[in-house]
Order: sequence, then C-alpha cells, then structure tokens
Amino acid sequence: MQGAGGRAQVPLAELLRGVRIAVTRAGERGGPLAEALRRVGATVHEIPLTRIETLDLAPLHAAVANLAQYDWILLTSVNAVEHLARVVKERGAEAAMATRRLAVVGTATAQACEAHEWRTPTVQPEKMQAEGMLDLMAERSDIDRSRMLYPSAAGARDVLPEGLRALGATVDVVPCYQSAPDPDGQERIRRLAAAGEIDLVTVAAPSAVDSLLDALPPEHASRLPVAAIGPVTARAARVAGFPVKVESTAATMEGWVKAIVGAYRG
Repeated sequence: MQGAGGRAQVPLAELLRGVRIAVTRAGERGGPLAEALRRVGATVHEIPLTRIETLDLAPLHAAVANLAQYDWILLTSVNAVEHLARVVKERGAEAAMATRRLAVVGTATAQACEAHEWRTPTVQPEKMQAEGMLDLMAERSDIDRSRMLYPSAAGARDVLPEGLRALGATVDVVPCYQSAPDPDGQERIRRLAAAGEIDLVTVAAPSAVDSLLDALPPEHASRLPVAAIGPVTARAARVAGFPVKVESTAATMEGWVKAIVGAYRG
C-alpha cells in the first residue's frame, strides 16, 4: 500500500512489530494500555511492580460523614476514586456525593467517576498532572475560602494541596491507600532486563520510576529506555538514570500509545 508521496503505509498491526514493551501499571489500569500496544504490533509484558494497599479508612469515613462541608472533591487517580466510592457507599452518602464539585486529573479518573454516576468534573485539565489542575483552578473565582477534600496516596506530592492553599482554599488531605512493592513483578522484570528482552518500559508517575529503579540493578537501569507521561515523570526518570525515549504530553492512553509509535516510526 502506498501513502502520500508514494511512501508505503505500514499496517496498523505492524507499527511496533518487534518492539518489546513492559507495562508496569497494575491490574485494570495496565490491561487497556497493554492491549492498545498489542493492537499496533508490540510484544507486551504486563509486569505490575507495585500493588495497592488500603490504609486505615477511619479518617476518610469521618470526612465523608460531613461531606456537605466540602465545596470540592479532588481526585487524581482511579485508586482514589475507588477508595472514596467504597466509603461513600458504606456511609450511604451517595446523594451528597452526587452534588459535590469534582476536580480530576486524567481521563481514566474521570471515567471512574462517571461509572459511579457522580457529577461531571467541573475541572479536568488536559495536562495529566497536578500542575495542570492548579493552572485551571487559579483562573476560577470560587476557590478562595472554599473547602476541599483530597483523598490521596500516602506520600503523594504536596504540589496540589499547597498550591490550592496559596489560592485561599482549605484542603483536607486524607491518605487512604499506598503502593507497596510486588516481589513477583520485580523478579520478573529483573530477569527480562538481564536477558535483554525489554526494549521499552512505560512509566506513568514518579512513583512508577521509583518502583522500577528499586527493582533493577543500576547497570540495567542506565540502559533501559522508558516511555513517560508528562514532564514530571520524565524528569524523575532522567534523575534516576533512565534514558527517556518517549515523553508524552497527552492526557490519554491513546495519546501515550501514539507518542510511542511516533518514537519508533518517526
């Protein structure tokens, strides 16, 4: 098949033929990405390097018991949505939750909110990171003196809550889950990297970079290219010593896959 200028078009299913990619996202978040990469011809290894552990949810229960006091709910991950949804259901707070304004990061997070029939997000930045949300919030007139609930991962960056406090908001940060190493995944990626069977690793957050670094000997890390979403993750990868082959600015899985294809097909 010939394209513009007589150039042969590569079939969709062969765009990444021969490229071996490790997807390090766990479970429901990693599966769709892995399948999208397979559709364009990549050989995909699904290797979760972490597992999600639920923390004591008593603080989140206390916050949800008084959900009406919050003007905004901040949600930056699917895991945060699912933990909040669990507590909302246990407390019978669905009606109150349905009227809260939502600010979310990422298409997957927004889709998780939709699945629970919550309000359509009022703020959803194109940039899939906290800085993108702050930029949009700074343009609004209803942030000063508002109160916000932020269910988060333990040890999450404080860029978002501190930035919103600087805009005059009160932000209650409630850690409700944490990432823990997955020994099986770590062993598997070490084995594949040592055998030279991985060409690229996807990393979606600085925490994913940390998990990858923890799993690998330094000599493997320095020669294992990564595909990162956003400048924050890409910067973390470079600091850790990983060559960044792909830096996607897209806020969607489709955009990420397109950036990976572009890096290999030019």
